[in-house]
Amino acid sequence: MKTDIKRATDHLSETNSVRKVFWRMDDKVENLLYGIRQGDDAVIVGDMIVNMEGPYPLKTGRKTGLIHSCTDIVVMGGKPLFALNSMQVDSIKEAEEVAKDLKKQSDGLGVPIIGGNTQMEGNLEPCISFTVFGKLIDKPIPDSGAVEGDRILMVGEVVEGEIGERIYRVNVRYKTFFEMLENKIKIHAAKDASRGGWFGNLAEMLIKAKCGCTLTGIPYPKISRYMGVFLVSVPAPEVEKIVKIAGKHKCPVINFGIVTKKLEIKLGDEVVVTTKKMNELIKNFPFRKAKIKLKNG
Repeated sequence: MKTDIKRATDHLSETNSVRKVFWRMDDKVENLLYGIRQGDDAVIVGDMIVNMEGPYPLKTGRKTGLIHSCTDIVVMGGKPLFALNSMQVDSIKEAEEVAKDLKKQSDGLGVPIIGGNTQMEGNLEPCISFTVFGKLIDKPIPDSGAVEGDRILMVGEVVEGEIGERIYRVNVRYKTFFEMLENKIKIHAAKDASRGGWFGNLAEMLIKAKCGCTLTGIPYPKISRYMGVFLVSVPAPEVEKIVKIAGKHKCPVINFGIVTKKLEIKLGDEVVVTTKKMNELIKNFPFRKAKIKLKNG
C-alpha cells in the first residue's frame, strides 16, 4: 500500500506547471467564482458550471465519458443541463457506432448532447472528449472546505460494468446527493474520486484545506483506482442524516475518516503521509481559495 500511497500523492503535482502558466487568466473573466486558481472539479462563472473531460481512449469514453463529465458538475452542487463532444474516429461507421453508445449515456442521464465535432484524421489514435454545462442549485460546494472534526464519507458505488449498469449506479448516487442538498445537509467539501483514486483525491482535499486526517477504515483496497464515487467532508452530526437518505435510495455510504488539525494522514495508528510531506505538498500546490461564502457555512 505504501507504493500506492506514494503514487497517489505524486499524482497531485503532475499538472502544477501547466496550471501556473494560466494562473492570471482568472482575472480576465467577469463573475468567475472557480477557475484555474481553485483547480476544483469544474469551472463556475456566475451560476453556470462547466466541466471538460478527456481525451479518453474511444473504447472508454463511449461507455463512460459523459457519465464522468457530469459527475464533476453534480459534486460541486450543480445540475447538468447539456453537453458537447469531440471525437477522433477511423471511419463514419465507427462514428455511428460510438454515437449510439453516447446516446445511451445521454438518455440515461437526461443530459442531451447538442453539438460537437467529429474528425477522421488517419494519423491520430481514436479518442473522445466531453464538455458539460450545468447550473448551480444553490452555492458551490468546494473540494477545499474540510475542517477539523469533519467525517469523511464515500458515497456511491464504483462506476463499472456495461453502459446501463454504469448509468444505474451513477443515477442512484446523483439522487442521493441531490436529496442531501434539498435537505440542507452541511457539506463542507466534496470531490469526485477519479484520477488519482480515493486516496489521491482525499489528499488533495486535505492539502487545500491545510488539514490532516485519521483513516478509520479502507473504503476500497485499490486506493489509486478511478472510481467515480463522491468523497464528502461533513460535520459529525450530519452523518446519520446522510445514511438515512442513502438508505432510502439504496446508495452505499462509508464513514472512513476524521479530519484533524495536525498535518498528517494516519491509517489507524500508522502515519502514512508525514507532516513534512504534507507541508511540502501544500507549499508546491498552486491553489487559492475562492473569495465567496462557502456552501452551508
